[in-house]
Amino acid sequence: MKEKNKMPRLERQLRLYEVICRYDIAQFSDICEVFPYSMRLLQRDLADLRDAGLASVKYSRKGKGYFITGIPKLNEKAAPCKKAHLKRLNRLGRLMSELENEDIPLWEKKDNEEDGEVREYVTAKDSYNQMFPGLSERTRQRDFEVLCNIGYQVFYNFSDHCFSWDEDSFTLACKPLREEIDDDFVDGTW
Repeated sequence: MKEKNKMPRLERQLRLYEVICRYDIAQFSDICEVFPYSMRLLQRDLADLRDAGLASVKYSRKGKGYFITGIPKLNEKAAPCKKAHLKRLNRLGRLMSELENEDIPLWEKKDNEEDGEVREYVTAKDSYNQMFPGLSERTRQRDFEVLCNIGYQVFYNFSDHCFSWDEDSFTLACKPLREEIDDDFVDGTW
């Protein structure tokens, strides 16, 4: 891999997760469009995605690509430094698909409070804290920074005084897993 194309491992694995989730069968050429991959590096990153509890992936020779077969559990038996990376990878992968934000302007919130409708609105920061209670503010900032580095727009909205995210940049939606992986799917002829 050329020096100018190097990307931090965590960001590379999150981008790979994004590509794997978007396609029924992700061909090696689809993956290489994001960044240059060698087969060995791809296998290592897929193993990390599996160990992080994000996706089990198999290769279909007939379909000539990779497809998600299930959602495994986090590998609790990993070495301590590897386990820390896997937990962070899991947390960021979950944020890519589960982060919530009620995009309601501050003036509307104030109007509702004046009308007596006291209601809690969920911001991106609130959603993060609900998903991962007990993590520090600095950890949240770092996680949001990594998401921004890979193209997801999470930002502090000064007019509404809250953290928001751009819905259009959070387009990760894993295809629903098939109940049974049939031959037609694996052949790529579904």
